[in-house]
Amino acid sequence: MSYMRFSGEKKLSKTLHKIDEYTGSQLMRLWGVASWPQVEGNYYLWSDCGVFVVINRVGYVELHMAMKDGERHWCRDAVTDVLTFIGDREVWAVIREERKRVCNLARKFGFVETWKGPSKVVGAGVKNIILMKRFSYGRCI
Repeated sequence: MSYMRFSGEKKLSKTLHKIDEYTGSQLMRLWGVASWPQVEGNYYLWSDCGVFVVINRVGYVELHMAMKDGERHWCRDAVTDVLTFIGDREVWAVIREERKRVCNLARKFGFVETWKGPSKVVGAGVKNIILMKRFSYGRCI
């Protein structure tokens, strides 16, 4: 199993495995993000029921996720593993406004809502989104 490490990245857990971009994009679409384009990033499969996309940006990490239907009760464990893996970095999560449960989950991990409004979403037109951020060490500003 090979993967690229970025600054602050921890070793992969036993349940988090690096997968290729094509497979990761297909799983994002299959498991709930129907309009997901094939974007460059690091794709990780969590316990065969969750997929994460980690995009390294200047000064922060952009994080996206999708979970297999019927397995969403594992979200807390999955997010715990991926945030541990990312380490002490600022993390941004772009969440569609209608995904209230995802916002609630993010709040439980120290994310705060920093912006809300309409935005052009690749492959999905204009959608209302919420930008949630988790600052270094999980702190709010």
